[in-house]
Amino acid sequence: MGRNVQSIRQEIENTIRRWEAYGRAMKEGERIYLQRIIEKVKIHSGEAQYALYDPLEAVFLSILIEMEKEIEELRNAGRN
Repeated sequence: MGRNVQSIRQEIENTIRRWEAYGRAMKEGERIYLQRIIEKVKIHSGEAQYALYDPLEAVFLSILIEMEKEIEELRNAGRN
């Protein structure tokens, strides 16, 4: 018997594919921002399958974690 429910990682990949389709409709100069967001999601998709059940929660939490890391780097750079 096979799986009849997709894993959270598969659901995250589905979300990324939908966002990429959206990106194709965006202005060329704005696509880079969407691509950066998608890269942030991919960084933490592995961890999501162990602790989270909602793929959208995993997507947004991944983005927020990476944005927080970027903010911290900017703060530290400003102190030097």
